[in-house]
Amino acid sequence: MSSGSFHDGGSHTGSFHSSGSGSFGGFGGGGYDDGYYGGSGRGSGSGESDGFMSVFKLLVFSIVFLTRLVFDGVIPGYNIANFAIFFIAFIVFIPSLKERKRFAAIREIRKDEGKSYQSVWSSEYSENRVGNEHTWYGKFDKNFCIAFYDKEYGEDNKHHVIETVKRSSGIVWVSAMTWLVCAIACAICNLFFYELVIPIFERAYMTDQAFMFFDYLVAFLPSVLALTFSILSIVFVKVRDSLLYKCAVRVVKDNQAKDHKKVTESGIDRKLSQKWYYNNCPNCGALADYHLKTCQNCGSSLEVGTAAGGSAGAIHRLIKTEDDGDKS
Repeated sequence: MSSGSFHDGGSHTGSFHSSGSGSFGGFGGGGYDDGYYGGSGRGSGSGESDGFMSVFKLLVFSIVFLTRLVFDGVIPGYNIANFAIFFIAFIVFIPSLKERKRFAAIREIRKDEGKSYQSVWSSEYSENRVGNEHTWYGKFDKNFCIAFYDKEYGEDNKHHVIETVKRSSGIVWVSAMTWLVCAIACAICNLFFYELVIPIFERAYMTDQAFMFFDYLVAFLPSVLALTFSILSIVFVKVRDSLLYKCAVRVVKDNQAKDHKKVTESGIDRKLSQKWYYNNCPNCGALADYHLKTCQNCGSSLEVGTAAGGSAGAIHRLIKTEDDGDKS
């Protein structure tokens, strides 16, 4: 095998081997020498700090320490460039991870369509909202809240959300934590990915330019994938919010229609309760059903109109039942 980086023919040497041959600024050449790291990066600590500052200092120290190890080529598969990409990827995950709580109820109802006492909501609250205190959407913005614990409409709200989830692509509802696990897997894979894959291309017959492309592709693929996962986690938060806002609009309008129907039916019931009906059909004499407005035997109307139209004990009020909507 020829030495150096990009020679014509069927034999090449990658630029990112841990042993160092080849060049890529500070990332190739002798940058991957497998020597003992004897730097003085271990801090001794000076007294106790409270929780947050201690964790923050430990995090900063860990980043600096890892950066030094990467720079010295101690960690296989890593160079300053792909380490920086991984670092950016994990920072980008922070906003989407903070939003996980808002969608937790969806994960619950996807697993079990039983009772749920939670809700899904937007990251902001809307002053100009349409709906009730539990379930609403912003009139002039894209904010929303859909409650599953509402006694009257909670179950209906839940089924609306379930249908929204089923109608959309499943990848939209993958949680940020799942994307983070994929990114961590890429970071672990990066330790051995280059050394495992690049020999395939080193033995292949190709031009220097073609090998250069595959060399960089293999060296940076895990880190670019991790960054892609972090960006997708944010994008899908926005997509979920958009879908759930549209769902909230449908839910509120549906609930308002149900409320309007109840008011209308209540008005009809009040009017019906003021009318009188014959105990016996005035046409055929058949005994009347106190739930019906017409005779079951001949179909004639049983309505008296006023109490004066019938003798005492010969008339009755209509008895309302849940099934009356299907009867005439």
